[in-house]
Parts: sequence; structure tokens; C-alpha cells
Amino acid sequence: MPKMTLSAEEKKLLRKGYIGSLSCMRTTSSITGMARGMVLATDPFIERYYQTQDEKNEAILRHASEFLNTHQAMMGLIAGIVCAMEKERGEKGNLDTGVITGIKASLMGPLAGIGDSFFFNCYRVIIAGIAIGLSANGSLLGPLFFLVFYGFGLLAIKYVLFVEGYKNGVTLVEKASDEGIIPMIMEACGALGAIMVGALISTNVKITLAIAPVINGATVSLQEIFDMVMPGILSLMLWWFCLKVLKKGFSPIKLIFSIMGGCLLLAFLGIL
Repeated sequence: MPKMTLSAEEKKLLRKGYIGSLSCMRTTSSITGMARGMVLATDPFIERYYQTQDEKNEAILRHASEFLNTHQAMMGLIAGIVCAMEKERGEKGNLDTGVITGIKASLMGPLAGIGDSFFFNCYRVIIAGIAIGLSANGSLLGPLFFLVFYGFGLLAIKYVLFVEGYKNGVTLVEKASDEGIIPMIMEACGALGAIMVGALISTNVKITLAIAPVINGATVSLQEIFDMVMPGILSLMLWWFCLKVLKKGFSPIKLIFSIMGGCLLLAFLGIL
């Protein structure tokens, strides 16, 4: 589907579709996933370009019943592509519904991988790291920074993807897939995210042992011994422990209060 120049009407429909797509997580279900969000995203185009009410009902019910699950920002790209295809089908009737269904099914997996790798493991970690640094002294600048650059930033990226998906059709994703760009993006984002997580652990998770036994008249600092073995090893061990218990289904809220209680107890005993 060739790239197109948008008319004023199409821009208006895209804005309506984008606003509808924002409900993809709020309306998600275990049966159809983000299908309701796709219904709201495509509804302006279906209402505008389909001729009869029966055709409109069929298209809406088709999207409502087809499972869709991907990253919420990348869902904008899929929705834009589908809107362009629904416009084509509504105007000319030359596009089979199976093609539209197949596009959604084939794109949601790869785009979910890209979205999770980039937005969760890379972009969010970097923004959160900067925000934590800004909040170190109790400044409100940190939360505001995270809200603007991650919250509103994600919304802006989704809108751009929605419009580009509509203008370029599937050619953008097909080109990236054919040239092997998708696996490279996922691997690079995963590596950068891991580096940022390590940096956050070393700079923000602080464990200092206060206990210093006296051996043969000499005071031995256990903290200095651990630092000689590996600086920050206690922080890394705490992170590893948290990761293990979370993977086993332990509640994050319970883990936070458990760590707080443990720190208070160890401080009372003079260990921390």
C-alpha cells in the first residue's frame, strides 16, 4: 500500500481513531485481548467508508471477536495499517477480510517483541533512571520528568506510529523484517536495558554493614571486606533475591514491606 498524502478529513478520522485506541489497555480482556480497543480505533473509518449498516456491523463484530495482544504503543501502528485497509475495503470492496485478519495476527507478535524490548527494557529504564536521580533530594522534578517523557512521550510515539501505519500500510514493517532489523532492535534494546538496570542497582541500592567485630585487638570492618571482594556485591545480592522471590509469585507490596521490616530489625541489632 503506497504512502499517501492525508486530507483534512482523514486527519480528523485519524485523531478520532487514535483517541479510541487509547482504551486498548482499559478495555482488554483475557478472551479477545485488545480487540475492543481496535474496534474503537477503526470505528471512525468504518462509519465513514462502509456503505450499508450491515457492512458496518460486520466489520465492527469482526474486530470485536478477533484476538489481539501486543504492546500498547505498537498497537497504534497496527491500528493505522488496519484503518487504511478498512478504508480500501469500504471504498472499493476489493480487499478480503481474511487479509485484514492475517495482518493483525502476523504483526502483533513481532511488534510486541519490539515494543517490550524498547519501551519496557530500554526507554522506560533510562527515563526512570534520570527521574530517580532528579528525585534523590526530594525534588518534584523527578516525577514530573517521568510523567512528561515516559507518560506523554509514549502517547506521542503511539500517535506518530498510528499515522505512519495508515500512510505506509504494511511496507514499513515488511521492509524492517526483510532486512533483519527487528531482531537487531530487540537484542540492542535488551542489552542497553540490562546495562541501565545494573547502573541503577549500583547507584541507588545502598547496603552498608555497620557491624565491625574486634579480632585480636583489631577492628575488622565487614563492609570493607565485601568491598574488596566486589564493590556493591550486597546490593547485587539483594536485587537477585528480590528477582527470585518475585518470579515465584511473591507480591511486590509484601516484598517492599518485608525489606523495610528487615532493614529496621537489622538496624536495631546494629548490623546495618
